[in-house]
Amino acid sequence: MSPGPLFSSRVYVELERKDIALFKFLLESMDNLAYMSVVDKYRAVVQLVCSPGAMDDLDDFLAAVGREINLKVVYRGA
Repeated sequence: MSPGPLFSSRVYVELERKDIALFKFLLESMDNLAYMSVVDKYRAVVQLVCSPGAMDDLDDFLAAVGREINLKVVYRGA
């Protein structure tokens, strides 16, 4: 049996500054799907960190939220 991944996955998302609080609220409502940090408050880029096994759920979340607010995934790490 092989051990699981050693590192968390990271996704960087750019959105409008006015939507950061709403995005954080929606993410927190997903019950520990990922945690968020603002990495550039002027460009409104946030970093999402999650377990590698949760990436499909995170992609679904981003697609759903992307229908409500304008966002763009700028980097998707493994």
